[in-house]
Amino acid sequence: MAVGKSVDLIVERQAGEEDLKFVVEILFCGGYAGRNQEEVRKHIEELRKIGVPAPERTPVAYPVSTYLLTTDGVIEVQNAETSGEVEYVVLIGADEVYVTVGSDHTDRELEKTSVPKAKQMYPKVIPQRVWPYNEVKDHWDDIIIRSHAVKDGERMLYQARSLEALIDIQTLMNVVGASGPGLVLFSGTVPTVGDRLIYADEFEIEMYDPVLDRRLCHRYAIRLLPGSR
Repeated sequence: MAVGKSVDLIVERQAGEEDLKFVVEILFCGGYAGRNQEEVRKHIEELRKIGVPAPERTPVAYPVSTYLLTTDGVIEVQNAETSGEVEYVVLIGADEVYVTVGSDHTDRELEKTSVPKAKQMYPKVIPQRVWPYNEVKDHWDDIIIRSHAVKDGERMLYQARSLEALIDIQTLMNVVGASGPGLVLFSGTVPTVGDRLIYADEFEIEMYDPVLDRRLCHRYAIRLLPGSR
C-alpha cells in the first residue's frame, strides 16, 4: 500500500506549541471558489480572453500529487511566467483539523492549455506552522489572507481579502467529495490588487487573525532553472 508524503509541522495553539508529523494522503487545489459566484463568472470571462479555458462548473477542485506540498523557501520553475496565489489551506488529521496559509504556485503559460496540468507543474507552498481549526472557526470570516510579490527588489501588495470572500471549509469539502485523515485542501485564491499578474522573484504569504492577534507567514524564492526562459 502506498504511503503519503510526511511533512514536519508545528501546531501553534493558544496554550503553546507542539510538533506534528502530518502524512499527506490526498491533495486538492480549489479553484473559482469565491462566495460571490457572479464575480467568479466575470473573472472566468476575463481569463477566457487571454486563452485560459473555462471550467464546466464552479467551484472546482483539482487533484495534484502529494509530493508537491512543501514548506521549502525556494522553488524552481521552467519558465518565467509563473506566479503564486494566496489561499487558506485545510489539513485533516486523525484527531483534529488544522488550518494555515498557502500558495498554489501555477504555470501561467501552461494554464492556457490545461489548468489541471498547470496546477500539477509546481509546488504547493505552506509555512511550517498551523493553527487548530477549532480555535478560529467562530471568527473564520474575520481572518485575513495577504500576499506580497517581490520583483526586481520592489515589494508590492499583491492580494488582500478576508476569508469571507471564499467558500467555507465544509463547502470546499463538498466540492472535493473526499474526507478523512491525510486530506489537504487549498481553497482557491482571491483577486489580485489591480487585477494583474506579477511574475515575482519572491513571494510572501500571510494569514492574520485579528481576534487572537496572531499570524502565519512564509516567504519563498522563485528560481528559473538553467536553460529555461
